[in-house]
Amino acid sequence: MKKNLLAIFLILNSVVAFAQNGLELKGYFGFSGTLTGPKAELVGASSVEMERFREFGVMVSSGLGGKFRLNGGINYAYGTVEYFPNLPPCVNCQSISYAHNPDFRMLSIPVYAEYELTRFLYVAAGPLVDFQLSEGNNFDEQSGLGYLVGLGGKVRADKFTFSVFPHYKRHGVMPFDRPENDNHHKDLLQEFGLQFGLGYSF
Repeated sequence: MKKNLLAIFLILNSVVAFAQNGLELKGYFGFSGTLTGPKAELVGASSVEMERFREFGVMVSSGLGGKFRLNGGINYAYGTVEYFPNLPPCVNCQSISYAHNPDFRMLSIPVYAEYELTRFLYVAAGPLVDFQLSEGNNFDEQSGLGYLVGLGGKVRADKFTFSVFPHYKRHGVMPFDRPENDNHHKDLLQEFGLQFGLGYSF
């Protein structure tokens, strides 16, 4: 836990170090459609689905010169995990119980670069550092490194910026703890999301 907190501090500190040109603070919320499952399908295996996936967070953005900006912040995401176990048939059984926690929670540190295409459009890409907070969700731990790519739009009004950011996220690309099973059968969480943000420039 101490190592994780140190990593968060170092990443945020490096972002703030760049915050000398056009500093902006932004709050946002969003929702995503998700895909969960391994890279390679396993015949007859149990499966999960993620529903009602939501997120909110705070970002610090700084100009790097020209049309580039650097963003870094904290993101909190949550959703409901539906679990579909592959249980053997049991004719005389009323029900078969199994342990399952449907509440998924994850804290992420996104650090990504923006490039301004036009006055209103930009592209963004960069890494994610994920820390899964929930346990017992019946799919592989998502803590590790992932990435984000997206194409967004901004409208500026004086010191305020209103933004819409459609994006794709992939979590668990490089897990902190390597799975014992084949990496091709490790569960991955993918998001197809939409964020709405309000920023203020200092």
